[in-house]
Amino acid sequence: MPRAADIPEISQIFLSATAQDCREYREAVRDFVQANEPAAKISLQEDWAAGGEFVVDVCQGRVTACDAYMGLFGHRYGWIPPGFTRSITELEFRWAVDHWRQPVPPIFVLLPEKGSEADGKLADCARPLLAKEFPDEQERAAAVRAQQDFLASVINWVADGRILVYYRNPLQLVGKALSCIQHWNQKLLRQAYTGRRQSAGDIPLADLGRIGREEQRTALSKACEALGERPGERAIAFLVHGAENHGQREFAEFLHDSEDEWEGNDEVHCGQPADADSTGSLICWACGQLQQPVVGAAVIEALAEVLAARLARKSVVFVLRTAGRQPHRLATFVSDFWQPLLLALAGCSPGGKGRLYWFVIDHEPLADDPGHLVRSAGLDADDVDYCHLLALPALADITAQQVQRWLKELKNSAGITLDEDRRREIARRATQPDGNPPNVYDRLAREGFWASAT
Repeated sequence: MPRAADIPEISQIFLSATAQDCREYREAVRDFVQANEPAAKISLQEDWAAGGEFVVDVCQGRVTACDAYMGLFGHRYGWIPPGFTRSITELEFRWAVDHWRQPVPPIFVLLPEKGSEADGKLADCARPLLAKEFPDEQERAAAVRAQQDFLASVINWVADGRILVYYRNPLQLVGKALSCIQHWNQKLLRQAYTGRRQSAGDIPLADLGRIGREEQRTALSKACEALGERPGERAIAFLVHGAENHGQREFAEFLHDSEDEWEGNDEVHCGQPADADSTGSLICWACGQLQQPVVGAAVIEALAEVLAARLARKSVVFVLRTAGRQPHRLATFVSDFWQPLLLALAGCSPGGKGRLYWFVIDHEPLADDPGHLVRSAGLDADDVDYCHLLALPALADITAQQVQRWLKELKNSAGITLDEDRRREIARRATQPDGNPPNVYDRLAREGFWASAT
């Protein structure tokens, strides 16, 4: 992995989008970024594609020659080059992922928020184009599914700690696109100056994940204490849920790095399988995390044996970044993975004091009636059935009071002291006009207070 100071500052950006339906938005991004950040150049395909050159070769070369990639995706899958099975837009995304392999690459995904003004506008632009491209209704439906599958794969990839921005209207889009570039470059400059991966005042995702999550942390602590009162129980599974893009990534980082619940000798694994909707893929991923790759069929008994041996020495924590996208994903996780795993563990040789803690991160609100397989994590010890998935309180918007409390805690966690007036003012700006977690995190990053507060 390259040192932070070796990662280049962004100056050339490859903006990927289906040209016709996203034309207005991609041109707006180009014009706004270059007007406010002249050093950052965004070129659209029509600006650089040379006549007579095979567009696939040209596009691939441009992706790898640029310093960053922006994917602006709407409702149209786009053109599939001859001899390929994927659209040129999906190919560009795959090339970027393959080119930048650092944990957080300079890849920025821009998506319209579902049901927003921007989402409706892009859908309206795509509809006549799809009708013209695919007069046959079945072929048109297949093209729509291809785009949905592509977006689902992008969101799954982003869920592993990468950069995803949702926007509601064109103004938000251009502002957030510019912010991505500026924040990246400013952080790089600080890192290069200090010669460290993080300067003393940088806020890691694990700490951001604490903001406004007192209710979830309290429920988690009580549930873990209740588990301690049941010495016969070896495993517990939690559901972290909330509306999409509501701080799931930051809370996952908090769980990964938390020292409040996990002791130093515990194993903590965080990530997701290649196919989040496949039980077999989940088994293979978990075994791989434990450095015991599956040989042969992916059966739950193989994972149970590996876990039993590990739990004899220490506790093991898994943070599963996504349960998948299928409508019955939670029920499938419980019935096809969790309950069989508990049964298989019960058949393994007991021993040791280690416990298995499993977290499932979901990116949708919990249904009013989640079914009998999901229960509240706030139950008394005697009422808990550990065969269930125990739901923590839903991730919600962040309030100014919650930000203030977190700022006060920075004295102990980061050695940063802020007086009451400063905390109040920062909290007010961070939560206005809304408390949507990504927006709060973004505003806190723009404050830059941690770099100078002492």
